[in-house]
Amino acid sequence: MEETIFFNLGNALASKKDTKELMRTAQVEYDKRKGKLIIVEDSENGELVLFDLSDSEHPSEKTRKYFVKKVIE
Repeated sequence: MEETIFFNLGNALASKKDTKELMRTAQVEYDKRKGKLIIVEDSENGELVLFDLSDSEHPSEKTRKYFVKKVIE
């Protein structure tokens, strides 16, 4: 079973369809931030999105539901 998490898409650090490309971007962002990052999948279009885990929110009209693919610690 996949974990579901809610984010405001405006807080995304990056989004890509290519997993390898997003992982490279995630590594660069991780080196800059030194916090937990998370890669999630948008269930509507299959796009992968990178967020800072601290930006997660409660469900609301501003947020969307994403499925967790990878946590980068």
